[in-house]
Amino acid sequence: MLAQRLREIRKEHGLTQKNIADVLGVDRTTYTYYETGATTPSPDTLYKLSRIYNMTIGCLMGVEEDPAAMGARVSNGRLVLSSFRDANESRERDEKLLLMCYRLLPADEKKEVLDRLHQMALEIEGI
Repeated sequence: MLAQRLREIRKEHGLTQKNIADVLGVDRTTYTYYETGATTPSPDTLYKLSRIYNMTIGCLMGVEEDPAAMGARVSNGRLVLSSFRDANESRERDEKLLLMCYRLLPADEKKEVLDRLHQMALEIEGI
């Protein structure tokens, strides 16, 4: 079940096995083994995958539903439904990889990355 879910989720996000392997810091063949069921990812790797895809490990494994995957969010106190999958499909591959890597960072490093990106954007705009 997990192998099939990993393959489905990766394809839903428009990514290759190499993309995910690079973010995880493993060889592509190692990740391929996860998707074929030849090996099972370690708990640490499952945790990283859940953070990459922004879902619970239970959802990743197919044993629970993930509200974010259904596109449910709260805005101004109201439940808003949107197509999470469609939004992800419309993003460019580089943006997806950037987001996956960002999700793996500790909180203090996330702040540094955001500060630097903001600074770069301001420099490009000439502000």
